[in-house]
Amino acid sequence: MKKISLFLVMIFLGVGVQAQDNGFGVRAGVNIASMTNYNSKVGFHVGGMYRLQLLSDMPLFFEPGLELQFKGGKLTQSGASNTLNLVYVEVPAMIAYRFRINDKWAIQPAVGPFFSFGVSGTVKQSYMGQNQSADLFGSNGGLKRGDVGLKIAAGALLKRIYFGVGYDLSFINLPKNYTKGDPKLRNGSFYISAGYNF
Repeated sequence: MKKISLFLVMIFLGVGVQAQDNGFGVRAGVNIASMTNYNSKVGFHVGGMYRLQLLSDMPLFFEPGLELQFKGGKLTQSGASNTLNLVYVEVPAMIAYRFRINDKWAIQPAVGPFFSFGVSGTVKQSYMGQNQSADLFGSNGGLKRGDVGLKIAAGALLKRIYFGVGYDLSFINLPKNYTKGDPKLRNGSFYISAGYNF
């Protein structure tokens, strides 16, 4: 086990020595979030990432990050509306490849998993002028805090300025007490981002 650990450390250090464009970046933007069987609602995201070039002669990057994500959905039936407001701390782990167009512009597709932890979750219910809300992630809440999924993105770089779009697809059915035949509930989010690479 010690030999394996030493080998992995040596590989990591070797990559760091050869890397040409390592560094931090910041990202922020708008989410068009939705959930299974719910309509979309507007949220936002903000966070940072680290850019690690994996090969010195190829623009292939590993980009782990840390983001605050606002997701959820809306549903209106028979005059009653339910709005789910979910806030997650999200850790994406993306692999990106940079296609250089010229000395200013580049295109960068990316894909990878994300891991999320719900830090705040409420449902707001409105019917005939009456409003009430309930916690979704607490001990008595109905949803799991943890979420895992796939993030797909495509971005453009103007030197160090980043513009991008993407989609988060959740794999986790969120209800705690789900039984076969119940409607499933998964997160999904289309997003638009802007940022800067240091």
